[in-house]
Amino acid sequence: MSSEIKVSSVKAKDGTAGISIADSTGNVSLSGSLSAGTIGSNVTIADGANPHGWEHIKTIAFTADTSTDWTSNSGANKMDNVISNKYSAYKLIIQWGGGDGTMSDVYFRFIDASGNVEDGSNYNYGYQHVTEAGNEAAVFNGQDSSYAQIGNDIVSGAKGWNGEITFWNLFSGQSNFPQVDGHQLTYNSRDYTYYPQAWYKCTSYDYNDYYQGGIGSFNYNSNTYVRGFVIYFNAYNDVQKDSWWSCYGLKLPTAD
Repeated sequence: MSSEIKVSSVKAKDGTAGISIADSTGNVSLSGSLSAGTIGSNVTIADGANPHGWEHIKTIAFTADTSTDWTSNSGANKMDNVISNKYSAYKLIIQWGGGDGTMSDVYFRFIDASGNVEDGSNYNYGYQHVTEAGNEAAVFNGQDSSYAQIGNDIVSGAKGWNGEITFWNLFSGQSNFPQVDGHQLTYNSRDYTYYPQAWYKCTSYDYNDYYQGGIGSFNYNSNTYVRGFVIYFNAYNDVQKDSWWSCYGLKLPTAD
């Protein structure tokens, strides 16, 4: 036997919206759309349901000109503790400008699983661009370096380094590999499993020369566990107020 009750609205006794609904299975189904309201922090979105895909992890915004000296700064130019077994790939979206009005190259390093800046001579990198005049060039490259260069002669403000970096093979430890489509990745599953790699695209103003956009890549040529990222200007210049960067992780269902 089944029954149906139709009402135009339901409210708690005191007029608030604090309604609890339960059935014998603990499930509640809606035949229509939930058109308003807020999903609370205690609600779990099950695999097989949206949202999946790129999920925001962390954003850092600069409320004042801030030092990017990687040797002493432990704050805003370090995107730390963002790697976990929840995600299979990562992305940084960045808008940085130098704070002193001149120019500086931009360098990148990983933060290792112990929280140290990874400065071993294992970075390989390269970048090519096209300018507003149609000039194409390989701008910089390096092998067995202690950093990866990602920007050349970057100026201040919104003309600075504006771009997106996508990462693969980032894992924070031997037991922190994610599941992808129901398959548990493992640290010894294939050659070079946790050799970090990245590809990026960006646009900027190369000081006194041109506006340009281009693509580049870098890798760390050794197995290493990482938990975050460091970006800094090579001359230890400040990053300008109102610059920002955001980290995202690719979150996938456990299985189709």
